[in-house]
Amino acid sequence: MSLMNLLLRGGILMYVLVVVSIAVLAIVLEKYRQVSRVRKANEKLRYYLAQQDKLDNIRAVLRIHGLSSPLGLMLDKLYNSQTDDPRLMENSMESTANLELHKLEKGMGWLATLSAIAPLIGFLGTVAGMVSVFMNIQGQGQNSVDINTLAGGIWQALLTTVGGLAVGIPAIIFHNDLVQHMENIAKEMQNQAIEHEIRFQKALGKELHRP
Repeated sequence: MSLMNLLLRGGILMYVLVVVSIAVLAIVLEKYRQVSRVRKANEKLRYYLAQQDKLDNIRAVLRIHGLSSPLGLMLDKLYNSQTDDPRLMENSMESTANLELHKLEKGMGWLATLSAIAPLIGFLGTVAGMVSVFMNIQGQGQNSVDINTLAGGIWQALLTTVGGLAVGIPAIIFHNDLVQHMENIAKEMQNQAIEHEIRFQKALGKELHRP
């Protein structure tokens, strides 16, 4: 039996699951694209920053390569800060990092919601189908129930549960994997923030003591 026949037999909620699956796929592809872009931009910036030790050179690298990188936008608050207060600089960096990570997480709520409701939609379709089956049994009378008709109605009702699980399980897996990638990016940025705070203080000290 073809996939189209299964969709037709599953009822209208199968079409709802098709729409949900398309939305899940679109969100997953977009989020992986964003995560990949952010990771590459951060790694590129880290590579260029590792080759610099003077503040002016670091600021130049940030101007050239930092605007497209969440890491660069965060470090800009350190190297181009308008204050000398370490606490204010740290708060500014943290606020910028949180804002950039929030942008990266946009859409994850929808993915979590769709992954949760897909099995419920499937279960709803199965319950509705079973109700229809038993209503038909009642209408046929006790002595005229066709076991083949009964079995056919039941497996058709169960199709939506299969469809809901087929959509929901991969969606949950992708959601958790994306969350892990984003947590790794956040940890990397946190480590870089600490490292560059130390580098900034050392570079600033060298410039202040330079004759």
